[in-house]
This record gives sequence, structure tokens and C-alpha cells, in this order.
Amino acid sequence: MLGAFDYVRARSVEEACRLLAERDDAVILAGGTDLLVEVRNGLREPKLVIDVKAIDELARLDPSDEEWMIGAAVPLNRLAEHRAIRESVPALADAALSIGTYQLRNRATLVGNLCNASPAADAAPVLLTLDAKLSVAGPKDFRTIPIAEFFTGVKRTCLTDGEVVTDIRIPAPPQGLKTVFFKQQRIRGHDLAVVNVAGSYDPTAKTLKVAVGSCAPTPVLLEPTEATGSTAAIAERVVELAEGATSPISDVRASAEYRRAVLPVLLRRLVDRLLSERSGA
Repeated sequence: MLGAFDYVRARSVEEACRLLAERDDAVILAGGTDLLVEVRNGLREPKLVIDVKAIDELARLDPSDEEWMIGAAVPLNRLAEHRAIRESVPALADAALSIGTYQLRNRATLVGNLCNASPAADAAPVLLTLDAKLSVAGPKDFRTIPIAEFFTGVKRTCLTDGEVVTDIRIPAPPQGLKTVFFKQQRIRGHDLAVVNVAGSYDPTAKTLKVAVGSCAPTPVLLEPTEATGSTAAIAERVVELAEGATSPISDVRASAEYRRAVLPVLLRRLVDRLLSERSGA
């Protein structure tokens, strides 16, 4: 059951930051799909819920020529169905579509998926390979956080008191960029990831970026790999990097041994897809 709490619909980012800074028992609600489950299960007991869904500037979705901006209140379905995103970075659309059900994605947001800070967050590996940054408003000023620095542990981020993520910024993808997202889960549908991997390949720069989720306390971005040599050799380099950078555990979804067995399989498929004529998930 949901406990008793006060509810405020903020009308501006400044109001949301002020309310959040004034109360150490306050939380932000954008989609609420993770928050309300945690409240119902007794994992969180907020006394003030600050709804930011009605703040117009947080609902912007703007893929421009230089930088793409995805507001904190943009629902996942709107993101996944956006033509420019599906054509230029299909892995991001595919990751969004892998989260929950259609009804849930009408509420859930990309920013919320990140701020929940689950090691299995499906959007995180894709955004890591795209060099995304988070715009953050605080009681005193604004700052920008590279996504690689955002996660600090399981369910923990580097946000400080009173800070609110307003949007995600992604550099406009270079011409010909290929992106892929793969997810292994227990059942078909909307289960959480046992292992998820994402990659981007710039054929002009010959640079391959790969990230792994659900195999460490935070999503992990591997060292960029130069895509020279055979596809098989490149894949083995990526597998070696991943094995050195991850530390799978056993939980209710899978054993550590299973994750260690599945990860190299997904990575080899990922590299093969990125370096072939195909793309997507």
C-alpha cells in the first residue's frame, strides 16, 4: 500500500529545486513508474512528492543538427517513435521499447530510467556509447554531468541535495554511425535485463564503443576499440575488455555464472552486427 504523503505539481524547474532542497523527505516524480513501486513495497517513504510532468521545458524533444535534447518529462513511447531517433540511433529507440509495457512507457521517461540508477537500466549502455550528458539544475546553479560520471553505485548517482535532471544532451550522430542494442532477459516481454549491451560504430573514424549493463554495480563503458583487423579478432578484444571491467553477481534473475557465460555471446553478436551491413537490435 502507498503511505501518506503530500503532493505538489511544480510549475517551474526553480520551484521543483527549491521544494526538493527544503525537504530531505521529498522526491521528484517524472513518470513515477519506478518510484511508486518502491513506495508501495516500502523501499522508500517520501513525505513530499514533487511532480514535474507539467513543466513545459522538460517536455521538449529536439534532435537538432548539433545536439539532441531529450527533456526529463518526455515519455519513452514518444522517444521511441520519433522518426529522427529511429533512423539515426535505432539502438536508443530499441532500448526504450524494451522497457516495460506500452501503457507503462506512456508514463515512464528516459531521465527517470537513468535516475533510478539500476545497474540493469536499459537506456544507460546506449547513452554511454553516445557520449550523452545530463543537464542538472540546482538551488544555486546549473551544471552538466557526463553520463559516464553520473552513476556512483547501485541505486546511487552523483546528484546532490536539491538537484533535478532537466534533460539529456547527445551530440548529433556523425554521418553513417551504426548503433546496436541487445538484451538478454528471463522471459519475452518486459522483464528486466539479465545482461544488456550496446554499441556504436563510426565507420569514418573506425571507432567502436561498447557498454555493458547488469554485470557490475553500475553500467560500464569499455575503452574505445579501434576497428581494425578481422571481425572475430575485434570481438575477442571487446570480450577481453568486458571481462576485465565487469563483476557479475547472482540475484533473483540469474546467477553470476550465467551472466559470465551470456556476456561474451552477446558481445560477439554485437560486434558482428555493428561491423556488418545490418544495424538495429
